[in-house]
Amino acid sequence: MTINAGSEATDPWALLLATDWNSVDHCCPDVAPETPVILAGLLDDDENVQRRAVRDLGHAVTHQNSIYSATAPAARFVIAVLDHPRTMTPGTYFHDERCRPLRAALLEWLGDLADEATYDEDGPGEPEDVAAVRAVIPLIYEAARSHFAEADLLIRESAVYAAAMTLAVPKLAVHIPELEPLVRNTLSASEYGGYRYMAKRCLVTWGVDPGPLPDPWVSDPEAMDPWKEGCSDDPPF
Repeated sequence: MTINAGSEATDPWALLLATDWNSVDHCCPDVAPETPVILAGLLDDDENVQRRAVRDLGHAVTHQNSIYSATAPAARFVIAVLDHPRTMTPGTYFHDERCRPLRAALLEWLGDLADEATYDEDGPGEPEDVAAVRAVIPLIYEAARSHFAEADLLIRESAVYAAAMTLAVPKLAVHIPELEPLVRNTLSASEYGGYRYMAKRCLVTWGVDPGPLPDPWVSDPEAMDPWKEGCSDDPPF
């Protein structure tokens, strides 16, 4: 299957095979599956394998919001598979307890990654690893933008969130006027408190009056915790 990513067509399996995974690593190579195994699992025919793979993606490839040498190539693969039919597998992923398609969770992971890579000057990782992720951020924006019109509301929310998180990159800030109404009308109205909070954060950061928005906080603080699902901060997962 060949998927359009920006102006170029990308075969995700060719991308997986072309990457020298022996030269990169994630946080827990002795415990979690190898990165290509995690990535291939995202498209497995077994839905339980898919759900474990997306959990491992968050817990190993971006463990505790950190960036590793395997993170950027993993992000490129995730971008390439967003339109794959297997990403419509429903489930509860990460810290959003709503049942939603895997595609929504992958878009959210990309948005989280863009936010982590740009939140401060140094970034949460080795300089070369952070730089590699920052080079992928324009691709994240384009991939997210292509899902703004998805029929599924939860995918649209994640797409708007992912795109909004990329706009800290100066050359992407030109898209703020396009994203502002989407953030205001989609994220601020989300049932998920984390998105409502991020909507307010984005609007304030962009110098836009957020106006009357729903309460950005959820009643249960654990609902904001990405380590919910009974996982500890330490391996094994």
